[in-house]
Amino acid sequence: MKSWLSRLSAALLAVVCVASAAPAQAEKRIALVIGNNDYRNVPKLQKAVNDARTMGDTLKQLGFNVMLAENLNRQAFSETLLAFDRAVEPGDTAFFFYAGHGFEIAGQNFLLPTDVPAATEGQEELVRDASVLADRIIERLQNKKARTSILVFDACRNNPFERAGTRAVAGGGGLA
Repeated sequence: MKSWLSRLSAALLAVVCVASAAPAQAEKRIALVIGNNDYRNVPKLQKAVNDARTMGDTLKQLGFNVMLAENLNRQAFSETLLAFDRAVEPGDTAFFFYAGHGFEIAGQNFLLPTDVPAATEGQEELVRDASVLADRIIERLQNKKARTSILVFDACRNNPFERAGTRAVAGGGGLA
């Protein structure tokens, strides 16, 4: 049985082939691929970095210029997003892949850097302030006028803030 990553890679190949059939333009294919395993205050993950590396290799084979980043704290996450912003130009195809913890609060999706603080019920603002709002990545690509933007969030569906004997941060866990 094929893994979801293998199926996604095959689907990407099909998307890129269709996009390549369009009239030739000078656009570039730029990808930012992030994998976070080594969380300090929430459970560590085992496969996010490997998934990111596999996705990065697949995108390189499809002609993307790939920026690969691993185990980003909040500061490094912001700096990496800024570098991605600088690389994307109007008309480009932009691909963003994130593997790691994600969390939903009040219908908004947040990508968690490795230094996200531990939080319990009533401390949702700690998570919001220390995380990256997924909608903000979409907005940034729209502002750059990328011709095509593809975003893949490979975020765990469990609540990384659950602790036995405590009340967890409100939210459905995982992404909305």
